[in-house]
Amino acid sequence: MDLLRHLRFFVTVADELHFSRAAGRLGMAQPPLSQAIRRLERELGTELFDRSQRGVRLSAAGAALLEEAHELLAREKRLRTLARRAADGGLGVLRAGVPPDTSAAVLSALLSACAEHAPELSVDLQEVTTAEQLRLLASGGLDVGLVHHPVDATELRLGPDVSLDLGVVLPAPHHWPGCRK
Repeated sequence: MDLLRHLRFFVTVADELHFSRAAGRLGMAQPPLSQAIRRLERELGTELFDRSQRGVRLSAAGAALLEEAHELLAREKRLRTLARRAADGGLGVLRAGVPPDTSAAVLSALLSACAEHAPELSVDLQEVTTAEQLRLLASGGLDVGLVHHPVDATELRLGPDVSLDLGVVLPAPHHWPGCRK
């Protein structure tokens, strides 16, 4: 028995308190829905609905089960969403290589961009040379790398260039031509 499917049927009947309307909402005929509810009741060993000529209402067992069924179906939905995100690369660990001389400002900007675009993603930064990054990328040891150009990456795909504003800092008493305070 597909328990989640049967719980979905149960929740719909409990919401409607009417088998025909519930069947309509589920896009199925009423007899198969009634049979599915009976199978669920047999499986659980209790009646979930009190059925009478005047209508349908939840039994004590059905009322107790309803909240749990809602929670279980909500968890199933979250699980499916999580699985989709993981399949799309939105979850997990991104193994990123960066050159040892990468500044803290650049690392901070990269990590902030990752956190903004994929908050579920954990970034594992590894300080490695450009040559070592190329080797690790080719062997699957890294997912992405920040490399110094020019680079021979014939077996890899190059992403966008990153430009950095760099300046030279000298001690205050230094008097190089063209220096400003």
